[in-house]
Amino acid sequence: MTGPRLEMKNIRKEYFGNKVLKGVNITVEPGEIHAIVGENGAGKSTLMNIIFGMPVIQNTGGFKGKILFNGEPVLSPSPEKAMALGIGMVHQEFMLLPGFTVMENIKLNREPTRPNLWSRVLSKKLETLDIQRMRKDASAALDRLDLGIDEMLRVAGLPVGFMQFIEIARELDKDNLQLLVLDEPTAVLTESEADTLLETVKRLSEQGISILFITHRLDEVLKVADRITVLRDGEQVATMSPKEATVGKLAELMVGRKIQAVTWKDKCEKDMECPEPLLSIRNLHVEMPGEELHGVNLDVAPGEILGIGGLAGHGKIGIANGIMGLYPATGEIILNGKPVPLNNPIAALNSGMAFVSEDRRGIGLLLEDSIEMNIIVQAMQSQGKFLKRGKPAKGLHSESPYT
Repeated sequence: MTGPRLEMKNIRKEYFGNKVLKGVNITVEPGEIHAIVGENGAGKSTLMNIIFGMPVIQNTGGFKGKILFNGEPVLSPSPEKAMALGIGMVHQEFMLLPGFTVMENIKLNREPTRPNLWSRVLSKKLETLDIQRMRKDASAALDRLDLGIDEMLRVAGLPVGFMQFIEIARELDKDNLQLLVLDEPTAVLTESEADTLLETVKRLSEQGISILFITHRLDEVLKVADRITVLRDGEQVATMSPKEATVGKLAELMVGRKIQAVTWKDKCEKDMECPEPLLSIRNLHVEMPGEELHGVNLDVAPGEILGIGGLAGHGKIGIANGIMGLYPATGEIILNGKPVPLNNPIAALNSGMAFVSEDRRGIGLLLEDSIEMNIIVQAMQSQGKFLKRGKPAKGLHSESPYT
């Protein structure tokens, strides 16, 4: 094949008058790893949803612009058309069935069958699943990722890193895969797992598969990408090679201004005195399964961004979950000079703390409610805002006189 595998020309998209993509142009060559970077809300996931024809795009008015795949126009994109063309996508949120085995998830909707007595006499629809072939195919897809896992295990209970690889294995099992879209594939992975995935991405590109790689980890972009496109507020602000880029340059393009980190230590040296901590954590113990914490002490200064690193299972997630009262905790939390009660989410919210969970689907969002309700629900619960006095609504677990 000659020419680009994918061309997206002047792609524009609005959500109810809000312009989220403003004339984006992307070209991906055969076997190329093309990275898309940008802040949250820059339009990265919307662009990927357009490529894959996700229903949310058509249900909100569609998009403007042209998409060419292997030189041919793609009209009215849909997931079915995308898969038929050879486009696979691994979404930010897992699309696995926990009660099914690894094999069943990989082969879902593409299960091979074999004839039996009834199918020969009555109808081909009565054929039996060819379990041996399904196991063989699933095992081969897992082997391409160097993932030593039994294909007959149930997905429920597996580490999240395994689930991410299973999602990729499902796409690799498709015979005609030509373009693989990876939307934040390393966000839930440990550093070693992420390195393994990056090596896999490189191998796939060497086999001629084109990769669209979305990530916030700019060091990963510089390791694997052949080209990098930067989005900011829905606009394409740059496309460059890794040789032209640095982490600092990419970050500045993403936010639109020069970034200069100032630490608490810098402020102390400049002002000759250290400000009082905004938040003090003393002897914090948290009983969070898989992320237990044992006697952590931290101070956070006003305006300081404190990064907490560590491997999965080493407790870094337990810090936020513990101080916000989501798991049993002991210790002392001081915010603005005042103690914050532990094991009390309402008290934590009322103290002025907010929490964005890593588990958006399970903890962070009310998926069955509106965007409006998701935005105001904490203010309703902790501060009684947006409510009026009256008889409590049926089903509310609260003694509040508001409804």
